[in-house]
Amino acid sequence: SSGINAEYGDVDTTDIPPTARYGMCAGDFTEVYREVEGKYDVVAACFFLDTANNVVEYLELVYRMLRMGGHLISLGPLLYHYAGIPNESSIEISWEDLISVAKKIGFEIEEERDVRDVPYINNPRSMLNVSYHCKLLVAKKT
Repeated sequence: SSGINAEYGDVDTTDIPPTARYGMCAGDFTEVYREVEGKYDVVAACFFLDTANNVVEYLELVYRMLRMGGHLISLGPLLYHYAGIPNESSIEISWEDLISVAKKIGFEIEEERDVRDVPYINNPRSMLNVSYHCKLLVAKKT
């Protein structure tokens, strides 16, 4: 186990104090963070990696964004949002290949495991609730 154990509920971002070191930004991840190097201790990503046209590019960018010893914590499925969309490129690699690529980039894999029945769109008053079987990845920049 990685020794990183955290649980977070819903956060109203308007309640985050202005002095907090917290960031969130809309836009193309590779464009918004292209110039960022060694700035973050942690990149926490939920239902994120498979939103990439090129998941390898995402991993390389996260690696550059992290300080030495920083962590990528990722939870989500590998659905690859661009798969099968005409005129869209999509690099779709297996979980095992993703782990191999992460190691080649320079990540040390501290934890990887299946997490079943992760809620995605849920309303306790609704008969429709969606959940996924996900992968958890905790990787350290070395």
